[in-house]
Amino acid sequence: MLGGFRRFSSLANNLYSHLDLKAEPEKVLFIENARKMKYGEFVKRAGQYATALTENYSIKKGDRVMARVSKSIDTAALYIGCLQIGALYIPVNPGYTESEAAHYIKDATPSLLVTCNEELDKAFRNQISVINESKLSSDVSTLKPCTEIEHVELQDPASICYTSGTTGLPKGAILTHKMLINNTNNLVKQWNFTDNDRNLHALPFYHAHGLFISFLCSISSHSTIIWRPRFDVEDTIQHLKTSTVMMGVPTFYSRLLNSPNFNEEAFGNMRLFLSGSASLSSAIFEKFKEHTGHVILERYAMTEALVITTNPLNGIRKAGTVGLPVPGVDLRIATNSNVIEIRSPAIFGGYWKNPKKTAEEFTEDGWFKTGDVGFVDEDGYLTIGGRSKDMVITGGLNVYPKELEDFIDTLPFVEESAVIASPHPDFGEAVVAVVVPNDKSVNHKEFEQKLIGIMKKKVANYKVPKRVILLDSLPRNHISKIQKKELREAYKHLFSGE
Repeated sequence: MLGGFRRFSSLANNLYSHLDLKAEPEKVLFIENARKMKYGEFVKRAGQYATALTENYSIKKGDRVMARVSKSIDTAALYIGCLQIGALYIPVNPGYTESEAAHYIKDATPSLLVTCNEELDKAFRNQISVINESKLSSDVSTLKPCTEIEHVELQDPASICYTSGTTGLPKGAILTHKMLINNTNNLVKQWNFTDNDRNLHALPFYHAHGLFISFLCSISSHSTIIWRPRFDVEDTIQHLKTSTVMMGVPTFYSRLLNSPNFNEEAFGNMRLFLSGSASLSSAIFEKFKEHTGHVILERYAMTEALVITTNPLNGIRKAGTVGLPVPGVDLRIATNSNVIEIRSPAIFGGYWKNPKKTAEEFTEDGWFKTGDVGFVDEDGYLTIGGRSKDMVITGGLNVYPKELEDFIDTLPFVEESAVIASPHPDFGEAVVAVVVPNDKSVNHKEFEQKLIGIMKKKVANYKVPKRVILLDSLPRNHISKIQKKELREAYKHLFSGE
């Protein structure tokens, strides 16, 4: 036994072993501006973090390391170092306030908090060890890298990733080694990642999309990552020129289309654009196809199951749909609620310290209730109608917001929209369209009459909005999802006088 680690023949259970990072030590893994880091150098760096965690902070298998850090190559090394020693990596948005972060600290009870804002997080020092990311990076550089790998069982947790918390406080989803291995294997095959790919990574690294989907697809295929601190339109356009793949949220693509520099020189080398984390409107899908000749590949994922369905790499990608179930996933639509339910080998291990909530999210026969409503067409493609809580029930009839949003967003005088429910004394709930107009100086009443007039000719009368609200922009969270909860709260009294 070396350094507290046990040698087992079944080390492949550990996601770290599965990634086989030592296979091509001279291959470039990261390109960050003028800096390049090879796989061999990264393995050493991650090993140094593993040593620091075990020797300096006594972190052992099953302990939790919370990372409230900036996006850097060292952050990636910290994550891989945690995998190597069997510790649970817990990513947290560095933009959270002290009071927001306090919930995660209390719930996860980590042994160590690595922070990019030591001043903000010093309040937690009486509960846990807190280390500034820069100080840790400096300390790590002097250490001998750990070369041992901790044995884990497939069902052991590799990470706790907190859900967005649109209802109540965020819940910690337990992501197991089995889940991450299965999902990564599926995606590399489905999207044909090879060691020739260069993935433009402009996503946050504290969210499942950037951390467990984009990043793992690249390192599992031993390909190269063009590492950007954040999404910026012109920066992305420059780096697309040498990229082959980009994963993004719909906002990325709508903003790229608005730049005059997003031309063939920028996207001529690309083989694949992928979209997730929020619904891609049919309008953006079609505009992007017309402008670039590329058909965005949209997929459907959630923290608790990672990628559930995907449009095909080779085959028809249908606008407005999220494609077909990935191998191993069974999918059905609940009869009474139209909620999407799944069974999958890549399902999460439950909510951290919350068995009651975990049990509530599964049916009696063991299917996970996603909370999204949808339907499957004759070809097996899934269309998402929105979150079940976002569905509008007006006069006893169901209205799926995405159906209306997809239509409204195609109108030439609309930039984007969100459809919500507002309590109504007669209908129970009324359909309300919150719209960002292209012309911000437009007359509200005239705009409302024009939009309602058009919709009366295109959709059933019960789906037509009772009111239209105009905003300069829609509220969004850190991954650009529209925050309908905020909109519902803001406009819950629209019809109180009727």
